[in-house]
Amino acid sequence: MLIELTVAFIATLAFAVVFNVPVRYLLPGALAGTVGWLIFKSFGGTNTAIFFASLGIGLLAEGGARMFRVPVLIIAVPGIIPLVPGVGAYSTMLALIKGDFSGALTKGTETLFAAGAIAVGVALVTVPLRLVRKGGERHLRKTTHTRITSIDSPKH
Repeated sequence: MLIELTVAFIATLAFAVVFNVPVRYLLPGALAGTVGWLIFKSFGGTNTAIFFASLGIGLLAEGGARMFRVPVLIIAVPGIIPLVPGVGAYSTMLALIKGDFSGALTKGTETLFAAGAIAVGVALVTVPLRLVRKGGERHLRKTTHTRITSIDSPKH
């Protein structure tokens, strides 16, 4: 398990460098990826585990973003890298190339569910906290009072 956590840390750190994360925020992103991988392995490596790991990464990213006063994505994007179902996407494409359409459908569906678990897990943490931080509904743009004018509208 220690080897897996080390590899998750290094992989997350490497992707953070590729994504041009500022040097002072590399460690929080790498730690988020490592903790996410720990949660993923603790829950058994299923799509449910991916969901809970994404929740954990979202919480860490929100906390780190507030602590360091940076956008959440600087920590969240590198943090989810270990969870991304790259093998599933590769297996789907390989099955398509080989003409195994039922296998491709099966693998593709599994891959989409894993990606959806990542998206929903991070969104369930970040969206409500963002709304609370920005003032809830008052922050949302009110389009009902928008005045639309046209060039050929009559002048009074």
